[in-house]
Amino acid sequence: MMATVKVQGGRARVTGLAAGVLIGALMGLATSFVFLTLVIGPLLGLFVAVTGLRDGFDGRSRAAVGGGMLIGIGGFYLYGALNTLISCQGQDVCGGASPLPLFGFAMVLVALGLLVEGITLVRGN
Repeated sequence: MMATVKVQGGRARVTGLAAGVLIGALMGLATSFVFLTLVIGPLLGLFVAVTGLRDGFDGRSRAAVGGGMLIGIGGFYLYGALNTLISCQGQDVCGGASPLPLFGFAMVLVALGLLVEGITLVRGN
């Protein structure tokens, strides 16, 4: 008896990416309430992406979700860093805190997410 192999098309990747971005944005929003998610969210997204990439063809949609999570979390952190930069320009109300480390962290997360999505796209063809 032969096993049936289900081939996932481009639609599964787009759905996985959209779900991942939404989950990532919600995890970024959760950072406002629970500071520990600042580290846990990106680690979870990276874990999902790496395990999806390691599974090869079968893990493409999971890798798309992980990459989307990294993009969503990084985008939310990028928004927060830019908002702080614009709001505190030339004022001392921010207490001398610099949002540049968060800005850099956000850029790394978005770049990692785009890299995972690029690998998923290349492997899909």
